[in-house]
Amino acid sequence: MSKRVLIIGGAGAIGGNLVSKLLDECAEVLVVDNFSSGRLANVDESALVSYCDIFDRDKIDDIIQKFNPNYIYNLAAHFANQNSVDYPYEDIKTNIIGQINVLESCKRLKSLKKYVYASSSCVYGHVEQMQENASIYPCETPYAINKYAAELYTKYYSEQFGVPTASVRIFNTFGEGEKAGKYRNVIPNFIDKALKNENITITGDGSETRDFTYVSDTVQCLTLAAESEFKNGEVFNSGTGIETEIKYLAEMIIRMCNSESKVVFKERRDWDGVKNRVSNIERTNKLLGYKPSVSLIKGLENTINWYRVNKDEKSHNSI
Repeated sequence: MSKRVLIIGGAGAIGGNLVSKLLDECAEVLVVDNFSSGRLANVDESALVSYCDIFDRDKIDDIIQKFNPNYIYNLAAHFANQNSVDYPYEDIKTNIIGQINVLESCKRLKSLKKYVYASSSCVYGHVEQMQENASIYPCETPYAINKYAAELYTKYYSEQFGVPTASVRIFNTFGEGEKAGKYRNVIPNFIDKALKNENITITGDGSETRDFTYVSDTVQCLTLAAESEFKNGEVFNSGTGIETEIKYLAEMIIRMCNSESKVVFKERRDWDGVKNRVSNIERTNKLLGYKPSVSLIKGLENTINWYRVNKDEKSHNSI
């Protein structure tokens, strides 16, 4: 019998790629999404789809109990930092209350083998060595605070109620399925501007670095965590362990798009004080066998090619 997999937030870029991988493995997949930023086009037509906001406790519980999944991936998020600064109450609704709603439902699942929570590298804040055992105190944005709090709830439900859980801290994932937008990631926004020959704006001086991870590698880490023996709220880093300067990234995208765009700079945002962010993946490699395999250049080629084909589609849609 095939495994049953529930993916909450499965219409996003990571979710859509995770759906495809699991369907290739002959899993039965149910996607739950409120389509606030997800795209129905990201979801393979072989997957089941249900509209639901995880803030709706009764509805999400009903969906979970009826589907009775073996695995749950919670990718739903009020994404991301600036969005949480602008709308802190909405951030709590999704990233805290929604998380608790799902975990409460998990307590009654007899068939559940693993609940995987998609956390964020933002929880590291200003820590220089971004290792899972680092002492952290995220307070830069509501998003960072709430993603860390959700990790703690994931651990709590494992220790107190025996819910088998793990968390994966995701580092700047990019790839097919994500369109540009006010609160979206830097790479689709840079690509969108480059294809339109519009100026690319960098907040800061461009020497800031991030760990850009192609979506298939992020999906690899999530599935390894799900299939692993670890089920007591353990935390794992995804990422590549490689830093890339933002200015270099912008210039690379301009070249790859044959664009006439120029790079312009503006003052760094008040909350954005982390200059360098890179994952330490030694533990994830040792314990899960995680090995990112797609280079930044290859990932950008794939993403740009996808964006050229899909640039005129809406950034998100609903059912």
